[in-house]
Amino acid sequence: MRLPSFLATASVLGLVSSVYGQIVSHTPSEGRGVRYSVNIPDATALTGTGPVYLQLEAPANMTWIALGQGADMTDGNIFIIYSAPDGNITLSPRNATGPFEPLYDPSIRAFLLEGSGIHHGLMTANIRCDDCMTLKNGDSLADKSSSWIWGITTGDPLNSANVSETIYKHDYHGIFTLDLSHAIGGNSANPFFMPTHRITDFTPFSSQRQIDDTLLHKKRIAHGVMTSVAFVLLFPNFALTLYIFPSRYTVAWIHAPLQAFAVLLALAGFALGVSTSMDLGEEGGYHPIMGYVAMAAVVLVQPILGIMQHIHFKRTGQKSFYGVAHRWLGRFISVLGIVTGGIGFHYAGSMNPDIPPASPIAYGIISGSMGVIYVLVIWWRRSRTKRKLAAECPPTIKKTTNRSDSTLVSELANVDASQEKSWQ
Repeated sequence: MRLPSFLATASVLGLVSSVYGQIVSHTPSEGRGVRYSVNIPDATALTGTGPVYLQLEAPANMTWIALGQGADMTDGNIFIIYSAPDGNITLSPRNATGPFEPLYDPSIRAFLLEGSGIHHGLMTANIRCDDCMTLKNGDSLADKSSSWIWGITTGDPLNSANVSETIYKHDYHGIFTLDLSHAIGGNSANPFFMPTHRITDFTPFSSQRQIDDTLLHKKRIAHGVMTSVAFVLLFPNFALTLYIFPSRYTVAWIHAPLQAFAVLLALAGFALGVSTSMDLGEEGGYHPIMGYVAMAAVVLVQPILGIMQHIHFKRTGQKSFYGVAHRWLGRFISVLGIVTGGIGFHYAGSMNPDIPPASPIAYGIISGSMGVIYVLVIWWRRSRTKRKLAAECPPTIKKTTNRSDSTLVSELANVDASQEKSWQ
């Protein structure tokens, strides 16, 4: 008995849908050969619940690789795989509470499927996750711009079957997006093990950000050192040259060139800081914004005020509003830069546990010491100037007159010995 033509067509389409499940994949350019793939069965997409299939592939010489749901470590499940004895691999589903080592979570229902293991120098994990369709914030995984995070560490294989194995910080990590509407299709219990299935490489269409953690760490250190040296040491010390070497040549030949060098150093550190904040996606935090303000004042405002004061002094030999504003704005900027650096140490320490705890303590001690030195040098110069003026001026006494209205008026008068005698 033959089936009606439309029933035959439906049967064929159903068979094709079940066999040729759609899969989307992404290959990070900095991933050293790592590839991540996703498939959502028709039934799961229709009901919003059910299994989701993931595949993680990497060269066997990787220490570990990871794939996480969402745009942040705390958004969803994190799947970490590493080598195990006898050519096997270990799947460790984990949760993270911040930028620290994620911990194994036995409540995550994720399982390795057939085809997983180390074969021909390739480490492969075919994973079924039964609770991956919803992120922790309630968003659905099946989005046209679904975010995923990844990380890898290169080096010696772990060769461990312990799902709670300690892992060290990734060498490379990043974020990418997938249009998972293209990943819906089929109802296979293991779509990655099927000999025939349709794979869409979404890498050219993915929005992605990739970070070399070794380079990032170096940029962080260089940024912290350069800006700290500029704002804590150079700007205040070079300002003190006006008090230590008071001369008509100090501004043009000592103060200005040294401060220009400090500005260039601060600019270099600022550029590294901007690059670091862009890598981390943290351009709008307190620390970056305060840095923008401090650098704008140092690069744009301070030089103009200093030049205007210099021109005014050359013409009149007197101080002006420009000089007063230049001096006090410089002090404010130094304090702002020091406070910004302190916030930066606090922020970096919370985001990177590798930073030694002694670093912010040393920063605070050096900053405080510099503040004391700055105040003492100014006090010393002003005291010395007062003593010099007192030695050069003739002696003065107070002269009191008794007027008819019985009001005592005190006046300062320069008197010699004869005048003093006749007044008495």
